Amino acid sequence: MTTTPPPEPPGSPEPKPDRPAEPETPPLPNAGGPYPSPGPYPGPGQPPANEGSAQYPPPPPLPPEGFSPYGGGPGYDYGSYGAPPVRQNNGMGVAALVLGIVAFLIGPCSILAIVFGRIGLNRVARGEATNRGVAQAGFVLGIVTLVLWVLGMIVLASR
Repeated sequence: MTTTPPPEPPGSPEPKPDRPAEPETPPLPNAGGPYPSPGPYPGPGQPPANEGSAQYPPPPPLPPEGFSPYGGGPGYDYGSYGAPPVRQNNGMGVAALVLGIVAFLIGPCSILAIVFGRIGLNRVARGEATNRGVAQAGFVLGIVTLVLWVLGMIVLASR
């Protein structure tokens, strides 16, 4: 059941529509779709058509050699900036220290501790390593344990 609205009294204003009126839009030049056609494309090897596009001036000439347009000087000095090169620790020095400690229990390890400690000290002298103290401690421990083992063998052999 549908009801009809009551009639308007005479002299009342026009009835108001439920929705606002939509503005009329002119039809697009390309009636086949919502977008205008892009126009013809240039073929391979042909320059693009510059219809209606802005023409840019040529770039300014390059500055003379050795001149920096940024005011930073003639160039960068790579040697004076940044972190210094990283020198690795000496693995031979660490091995000498460990073998020097183990040599108190196993005598022949003292010989390896002396050899590795000397190699580690040589690497420190050449600037290839940084742990001089560790290599020196392994070298000294190797000498001390070798001397103690030799003295122990002499004492045991004289009995």
